[in-house]
Amino acid sequence: MNLNCNVTMIQTCLSKIRCNQEVLLRLLVIVALGYPLTALVSIVISQILPLSKADSVAAASMLSFAIYTAYIMWAFAAKSWQKVAYLSVMLMTAMAACHSMLNWALEAI
Repeated sequence: MNLNCNVTMIQTCLSKIRCNQEVLLRLLVIVALGYPLTALVSIVISQILPLSKADSVAAASMLSFAIYTAYIMWAFAAKSWQKVAYLSVMLMTAMAACHSMLNWALEAI
């Protein structure tokens, strides 16, 4: 009976460690990829908005808080942290390409 209780306790501890590892990996993805992604999205939005430069930067900066909050909620709602990391890298690549094309187009004007 005592041995069975110890095995159950060990299994419970291992499941908690796996759960904590999943949370830590999601937090790492959020900090390492979510913040730069939000910054890139904010930059692209500020370039797209048809306002004065100061107003578009201010509006994009305020919007970035909502974007980052939505990203955090999505990162914890997703089935796996690998999917979040993969899609974050893809979105960062797309945003960097948009930023480059917008810069090129604005310099041509």
